[in-house]
Amino acid sequence: MSRRRARSPRAHERYVPRWPLLAGALALLLVALVGGYTGGLLVSGGDQPDESEMTTASGILVQPPGAPEAEEPAEEPSEEEVVHPAGLDPALVYALQNVHGGRVMDVAGTSTANGAPVHLWDRHDQTNQQWRFIPVDGGFYEIEGVGSGKLLEIPADPAAQPGAAMLTRTGSPNQHWSLIEVGPGVVRLVNRATGQALEAQGGAPDNGTTIAQAPDGGHAHQQWRLLPVG
Repeated sequence: MSRRRARSPRAHERYVPRWPLLAGALALLLVALVGGYTGGLLVSGGDQPDESEMTTASGILVQPPGAPEAEEPAEEPSEEEVVHPAGLDPALVYALQNVHGGRVMDVAGTSTANGAPVHLWDRHDQTNQQWRFIPVDGGFYEIEGVGSGKLLEIPADPAAQPGAAMLTRTGSPNQHWSLIEVGPGVVRLVNRATGQALEAQGGAPDNGTTIAQAPDGGHAHQQWRLLPVG
């Protein structure tokens, strides 16, 4: 029986060990794993961009977790609108027409002196028949004569001067008037100090009738129509 001889390697065939290839593949895999792990740490760790920067860059504002809520700005108190009676506008100048006789309140003789009396007269719209209403506290008004700049008042001593008169501003209640609305553009003028109403004395409608005070009875000669001048 013949014995088979072992085949010797051919000249072009060489033995190549495989463990270096496996080692290289393992090394690449290890590098990939370590790189991915390190990248995850960078994203989740201290190198993470500031949240406010991220949200600003993206155009979306997100409040950071745990931050106090922003306080809304306090609303400024709105000014209350003052409602004047009978459509009165303090910026305007008025003639005061007595409802009973149709004549208007007039400073006698166009006087500008303290103590000048006030009476009824035909309307001519001169400054001694023009009146301005100036708001004061408590919803009352001063009634200022345009011709003199003095105020309509009930004298402190009605016995010495029975009718209404003009006097320099003192701030006293006898120079303050409440406007009681009767109808559109019509009021009663009630004095703050006395509680009595301004009237054409005795209900007379004539020129020269004294304008004085009397208990408020709501009569036509105690009613005054507000007529804007100009």
